[in-house]
Amino acid sequence: MRIFGILISGYTPHNKMFTQKQLGTISYHMKKLIAITFILLAGITSVSAQNWCGAVENRQELYSDRPAEAAILEKKLEAFNKLQQENTANGLKSDGHYIVPVVFHVIHQGGSENISIEQINDQMEILNEDFAHLNADSTNTPAVFAEYAGDTNIEFRLAKLDPDGNCTEGVTRTYSNLTQSARDNVKALIQWDPQHYLNVWVVKTIENFSSSGGIILGFAQFPDQLWGDAETDGIVVRHDYCGSIETASGTVGRTLTHEAGHWLNLRHIWGDADCGTDFVNDTPTAEEPNYGVCTSNFPWHVGSSYCSAGAGQTITQASGEMFMNYMDYSDDHCMNMFSLGQGARMRSAITTYRNNLVTDANIAATGTADDYVTVACAPIAEFTSNYIYGCAGDGFNYNNESYNTPIDSISSFEWTFEGGTPATSTEQNPSVDYEESGEFTTTLTVTNSVGSSTMTKEAYINISADDADMSAPYFQNFESSEFPIFENNPHWNWALSASDDESWMRTTQASSPNLSPIDNGANNASYRIRSSEFEELGEVHTLLTPSIDLSSTSTPIRAYFDLAHARKNGNSDDQLLIHVSDDCGRSWTKRFDKGTDALSTNGGGNSFFDFVPTDGQWEQFSVNLNAFAGESNVILKFEFTGSEGNWLYIDNFVVCNSDELSISENPFTEFNIYPNPSKGDATIEFDLYQDAQIQIVLSNVYGAVLAQKDLKMKSANNSIQLKDLYANLKAGIYLVQLSNDGTSITKKVVITE
Repeated sequence: MRIFGILISGYTPHNKMFTQKQLGTISYHMKKLIAITFILLAGITSVSAQNWCGAVENRQELYSDRPAEAAILEKKLEAFNKLQQENTANGLKSDGHYIVPVVFHVIHQGGSENISIEQINDQMEILNEDFAHLNADSTNTPAVFAEYAGDTNIEFRLAKLDPDGNCTEGVTRTYSNLTQSARDNVKALIQWDPQHYLNVWVVKTIENFSSSGGIILGFAQFPDQLWGDAETDGIVVRHDYCGSIETASGTVGRTLTHEAGHWLNLRHIWGDADCGTDFVNDTPTAEEPNYGVCTSNFPWHVGSSYCSAGAGQTITQASGEMFMNYMDYSDDHCMNMFSLGQGARMRSAITTYRNNLVTDANIAATGTADDYVTVACAPIAEFTSNYIYGCAGDGFNYNNESYNTPIDSISSFEWTFEGGTPATSTEQNPSVDYEESGEFTTTLTVTNSVGSSTMTKEAYINISADDADMSAPYFQNFESSEFPIFENNPHWNWALSASDDESWMRTTQASSPNLSPIDNGANNASYRIRSSEFEELGEVHTLLTPSIDLSSTSTPIRAYFDLAHARKNGNSDDQLLIHVSDDCGRSWTKRFDKGTDALSTNGGGNSFFDFVPTDGQWEQFSVNLNAFAGESNVILKFEFTGSEGNWLYIDNFVVCNSDELSISENPFTEFNIYPNPSKGDATIEFDLYQDAQIQIVLSNVYGAVLAQKDLKMKSANNSIQLKDLYANLKAGIYLVQLSNDGTSITKKVVITE
């Protein structure tokens, strides 16, 4: 099932809860949609089955805090719609063939998301067949709609010249962890001028929008936003829905077709409202998104009992809804047409909003003209390693990921490995051992008949000594002015990711009153970071502890730290993760994950100006390390990311045996519900000292049990979504109880409408 998204008269069913009384007043169409939605969701066994387009939600979020600008753009859009409808009469005219230069930006971490040029070419073929009405499944278009289906006269071509006039395959590759849960933040990594290229970013996963649910497969920016948001113009698409081969095997590649329609000003065929308009006369008015509807269902929603015909429509509701249109939400294999009117609307968008793209001058400058002679390109050097951390004596496998030319056209690979054995190599994908601890640089030069390219990654490989730097109990109070680098005691050093000297910083402006279980002495300083100083949205900044020996430390073992943080505004999206490694950083286990609401220690209010906590605005947090008991080399990694955020402070970091907390008395070392109050989207989070069978009970304030789950949980940080216990809670106060072997903890959660 493909589910792109629901937006009905400004209402998104996943961000508003209705009381029973309110439900009784909802319109017939809304009632039916909710019923259908619940039926559909009841048949879905995993969230991965829910797939969404995020174009509308993206537009909403971009203008959520800019209502005046949004109103101006909407007026311009209305004027465009009227002009487009007047000029195209009934929407059946064809007025020229347009070529759109395209560049794919592959954002990756060396995994499957780093898709091949072959997969990109496959996607381009699908895209052009769909837009030219040459797709093999066009024969599935019902006869009543066939005369309205046709060539859009729009063709997409991979650029052959980059913005500097250099030879290109129309593909760039950028290594970044932003490929996971991507949004507009990936666009800040790389973008070619949107006045000259359609930018397509390929990523691993896409973060949900606040008003959506399920899995986002792709999202586009509408063309009118070029006036105010050119730096984010383009399309983002998941790698496993880009094309139909390799990582996208089993799909049909229609996600990009759908999003390209949005990029050229097409609306969903239901007009993103109940029986709304898509401003196209030859697409029958649709009542709602059509999920899972296919050929065997035709005709679908026949007659005016579903929607009245819009003014000027050339197809009435007597024919049913055009669910096979690329701008509906049917499954990929059920989509097979754009209407002629949609083609006219897209051409109108090209000749107004995006007119610079299709000029003869731009087509020549991007190498997409018919008479451009394709030539061989010089390679662009790129590589990854299977690991970037390791212990002394560990081996590393390098993977050449150079691009811009076929790999077999590269005549030489010249590698240099600082601190490695061998020190150099001419292999395409060499293996290297590192015997000594330290940070080491790697360089690759690739050459073909056209030219060469060199990539150097400074301090790319990080090797730790076999022996741990410190032993538990260990503490760091950030009081030394030398922190994080101790010239005379390097085993005390904490490690920062590149450029974090400009983000993480020691401060004497605030410090914790020392909430930790071990007295660390003076409390005059702390360590802080804020996401509002990040140059790019979603930047990730890491802070690594020294290696710690836990081989002689008995359970229970925890890492404690004092923390202070405040939300800056409603757009704040800060997150702190803590990962733990027992193999010198080759692999990491996530043990702590909290967002803005869970991190806030000031009572939950906004603090627009730089947040400086008082003594009462610090809280103690902890990480369960029982799984690492007996290990002799343990590293913790603080990973902070966010946007529009505020200062976050840490202080009094301690790793010790926490025997003052008895497992038999209380197995739950941490229990939080956030956000609280919520609209039903709260997260129940708890930590256990050891593997345990627990029971979670949700009840109302009168003691009536609404839901109960028995779960076998691990000794770790665990979480469950409140909506997975009970979906669509009414507004009110509820109790969540965790129980294990006769011991229980109860917390209150408030649900608002």
